[in-house]
Amino acid sequence: MHSTVAFTRADDRSPVIVHVPHSSRFIPPEIRADLVLDDDELAAELDEATDTATAEIAAAALDHVRWRPTVVINKLSRLVIDPERFPDDSEPANAFGRGAVYTRTCSGAPLRAEPYPHTTALLDAYFRPYADTVTDAVADRLAACGRAVVIDLHSYPQKPSAFEDPTAERPALCIGTDTVHTPDWLATATRGSFASLGEIAANAPYAGTYVPLRYYGRDDRVSSVMIELRRDTYLADPRTPRPDRVAHLGRALAALIDAVTERAADV
Repeated sequence: MHSTVAFTRADDRSPVIVHVPHSSRFIPPEIRADLVLDDDELAAELDEATDTATAEIAAAALDHVRWRPTVVINKLSRLVIDPERFPDDSEPANAFGRGAVYTRTCSGAPLRAEPYPHTTALLDAYFRPYADTVTDAVADRLAACGRAVVIDLHSYPQKPSAFEDPTAERPALCIGTDTVHTPDWLATATRGSFASLGEIAANAPYAGTYVPLRYYGRDDRVSSVMIELRRDTYLADPRTPRPDRVAHLGRALAALIDAVTERAADV
């Protein structure tokens, strides 16, 4: 396991992997040196780009689950590498400098030199070991349960970033799905577990969900759903979670984890 990943293994009965890729603000000093932003600009970029307190929501869920899931948390900022992008030219976000290694900020300003000369080194040092950890977690759940279900936990700001569609709806919860890897029952269970949020949309403003590349489009024993929580539903400001709301969302996530585990036991 790579040292930049926090990993907790599931109870044998649970097929669930809670994946938290964007919750950290930490950037190693040697990587910070290549970012062209000053400290204030970087802090503002991290405020906008970081899925603040999603790791805390995952931790809160563990206080309420009947069966503990595997939890995988990226301990590095997405400004180091973004583990959910495709690491090659097939990644659509490359068009605006937000591929696996970002070269542009949320506003479109320069983040790194373009072209960035150390992209391959960052992919080798961070992206691939992280991907291997999540892939191994899926393989472990397949071996234990015969299936694996990734709950991909994110959040997003109330106002769109410069590279986003400003006309897209921004509900309290966006559920991201995949035509191969998100069965109808999983999307329904997600909607039901988070029903208290009221405003829920599918694939708006974000679409899709994370599946390790070894399984993506190839193995329907691996299911996945993305949870995108609008940050004003649980943050007082971009850096400050509201404990009562984090606890509430943790209970909702726990309900989904248990629903998935019960469903898997019946199949």
